Amino acid sequence: MLDKNSDKNQIFSYLVESIQKVFKEDVICFLIHGSIVKGGLIEGFSDLDVQVFLKESSFDEFDLKIEKCMEIQNLVGTLDVPKIGAQYLQMYFHNPKNMPDWYTPPVKGSFKILYGELPKELDFNVENFKIRMIRSLKGLHSEVRTTIRSFADCSDKTIYRRTRLIATKIFPIMFSLLSYDLKDPNGIWAKTKFEALDLFCQKYRDKDISNYLTEFFNLIQLLAKDHNNLEIMKRAFFVGVEFLKEAARIGEEIKI
Repeated sequence: MLDKNSDKNQIFSYLVESIQKVFKEDVICFLIHGSIVKGGLIEGFSDLDVQVFLKESSFDEFDLKIEKCMEIQNLVGTLDVPKIGAQYLQMYFHNPKNMPDWYTPPVKGSFKILYGELPKELDFNVENFKIRMIRSLKGLHSEVRTTIRSFADCSDKTIYRRTRLIATKIFPIMFSLLSYDLKDPNGIWAKTKFEALDLFCQKYRDKDISNYLTEFFNLIQLLAKDHNNLEIMKRAFFVGVEFLKEAARIGEEIKI
């Protein structure tokens, strides 16, 4: 029997060693976050989510220096993350002094630091967190438009990837709709996706948006077991877009 905890520890150790090898003293913090930490990982569908915070010297005027990008890919490109239940490795590299507007600091209970410590620039502020959530909800119309148009001319071979990408939009929107109006949203964001789904169905009981979200969850669990089922992929994408449309309508009504 496979020991997944042992496999996880080996992969995490290898990732940390690889990051240190490439970026050396530039590494400020290395953390994992999401379902691999909180639980609720959908085996065969969820990503292994990693955030790496680096000093400015690892970036140029465009982004991460391309030679560093190539070096790290050479080390992690063959890493077998499916053996720990994750479908892909998803790594984000950040310069703490130049964080994007959309970025939300990791919430307590939803991440684990494997090296270093969170940069001081990421100090969590509940009010700023809520503002970012509301901003993301109010900006959904353009997001939905782009998502729909991206599907029209994609090949059958790329539909699976499109479905995975829409999931990365849906999950944070689910958490935002649950918690944007709470005094302290931290507790919600520390929950698993499935715990959040239950709460979502309670908050938006008898609303179309709950039905779309529930069906989407059911479909991606089926898809995790059958990556070649084109009809499931297409239905999941359709239902996902309908969820985002409803979320956009709710976002329009939020008063700041």
